[in-house]
Amino acid sequence: MIRKTKDADLIKLKIKELFHYTFKNELLLLEAFSHKSLSNKNYERLEFLGDAVIRLVISNFLFNKYPKSNEGELSRETQILVSKKTISKLSQKYKLIDILLYKNLKIKLNTPSRTSISANLMESFIGALFIDAGYVKTESIIKNIYKNLLSKKNKIGEKDSKTKLQEYMQSINKPLPVYKTERLSSPQHQPKFKVICKISIEPKLASHICSTVQEGQQKTSKTLLKKITNEK
Repeated sequence: MIRKTKDADLIKLKIKELFHYTFKNELLLLEAFSHKSLSNKNYERLEFLGDAVIRLVISNFLFNKYPKSNEGELSRETQILVSKKTISKLSQKYKLIDILLYKNLKIKLNTPSRTSISANLMESFIGALFIDAGYVKTESIIKNIYKNLLSKKNKIGEKDSKTKLQEYMQSINKPLPVYKTERLSSPQHQPKFKVICKISIEPKLASHICSTVQEGQQKTSKTLLKKITNEK
């Protein structure tokens, strides 16, 4: 059971400093920054709520900002902005992980676990904020957090390299790209993967070593797209 301690006061002050908002429910705020290693009353449920709130705010913003964009473009742009990768970068900008409460947990710099927890904390904070402040205030704070990413663009929702390569192969009635992944020798907390992509119209394989399989697939797809585009 989480109890009100000096930790709650410190987190409350930090959140006020970062986002200019003072929480009324300090226990809710404490829950938002408590890892499951510390208590059963942790940030996981608030993370679920915060993810939905962020998606709603960003979707609504894009819908109104880009009245000529179609459903696919809006959907892809939303997914980019609410992805764990994007949210983690925003969280790390505010250094939310510095006020995480945990027990016997090793959080090293530049590791997937740190990236994941950072994203979780931003989402749990937004979930707690939504409960404590309501939609209007939460929307305002989310837009401020995202302000550098919400500047007007000529085009939104551009397809990623993997999708573009797949659609190109389909358009010429050729087999879809084939991806293979090899886990390289690396620490458990900092994995390395070799991702290989093969397409039937290009004799040479494309390969990249990355920390995630998804990143590797995107990079190999981009390499092959550039090659077949230059050859045309």
